[in-house]
Amino acid sequence: MNLKIKPDEFSELLSRLNKVWRVYAPSAEYRGGRFSDTDNVIYQPVSAWSDIVWQEKSHMSPNTVITPITETLFYFDKETIQIAEVDTTPMLIFARACDINAMSRLDYMYLQNGGNADYSYQLLRDKIRFVLIECEESFDNCFCVSMGSNRTEAWSAAVRFSDEGAKVCVKASELLPFFANLGEACDYTPGFVEQNKEQVRTPDSVCDDPQKIRDILTHHPLWQAYDSRCISCGRCTTGCPTCTCYSLFDVAYEENPQRGERRRQWASCLIPGFSDMAGGHGFRPQPGNRLRYRALHKVNDYKARAGTQHMCVGCGRCDDRCPQYIKFSLIINKMTDAVEQALAQEANL
Repeated sequence: MNLKIKPDEFSELLSRLNKVWRVYAPSAEYRGGRFSDTDNVIYQPVSAWSDIVWQEKSHMSPNTVITPITETLFYFDKETIQIAEVDTTPMLIFARACDINAMSRLDYMYLQNGGNADYSYQLLRDKIRFVLIECEESFDNCFCVSMGSNRTEAWSAAVRFSDEGAKVCVKASELLPFFANLGEACDYTPGFVEQNKEQVRTPDSVCDDPQKIRDILTHHPLWQAYDSRCISCGRCTTGCPTCTCYSLFDVAYEENPQRGERRRQWASCLIPGFSDMAGGHGFRPQPGNRLRYRALHKVNDYKARAGTQHMCVGCGRCDDRCPQYIKFSLIINKMTDAVEQALAQEANL
């Protein structure tokens, strides 16, 4: 079903949906942005047309509402443990193609990696549906086309926003009743970005051996430049829709230290100390080492392990958020050039 809906009708649609679903979309957090007097576009519950920010890329990904920044896993009391309840109310998330594609990466990490499924994520995953926000053109720093994540069919409905309202394509029958008596029929087929200003070549385009790529890049001098540039703030990872690193810690209640809760909280492989072991040994003491670890994971190691696509979906949020203006797309191209050069030198020996 294809409909053209006016803004006031869209607000009515959201009102109906909110009776059954938890509806999330990019929305402005007033004056919460990175610079003075700017808003932060994050994923929040929406209930009206005016709540949704569709004109620009969200600063944070839907990951923030799927796997919260801080989450209680269980409560403890001496010898007893009580698993924390998970809100399994169905979720309807408005997201762009790259973020919808990112879900397959999260699914692998939380449900298949290591042969164990994450309890909280598994309970919620089957309750999540997506409404595709059409990108009429590429945003700054996006390179989704190069990463093959500019298209997706994993949506229940698709929407093209404009100042006059929205064109909607409804694919899932479970959503059809919410559109009763709204809008007028129209012709609409969701479109996808076919070209980005930023273009990348991943290392596997010049070498099909992940171990060979790793051997060439592990001690390559290209990472030394980032020892002084990268300040290890971790902002690239907090904006990433596919990062899944977290730390675990226990919180004991002051009134009774034998009672408390275990929480997990987002962490970053770019932060000093993330890979430290008991006894104080650290594997990656320099910022360049940590950036290398993240880059290889995103465009080599994950694909080698999962056997599917690269972890990076090319959303460009890491480039958007970096206070040092480090471009991850440029890093990927540098990695590929380094592998290509090493292979050429090897062939000439």
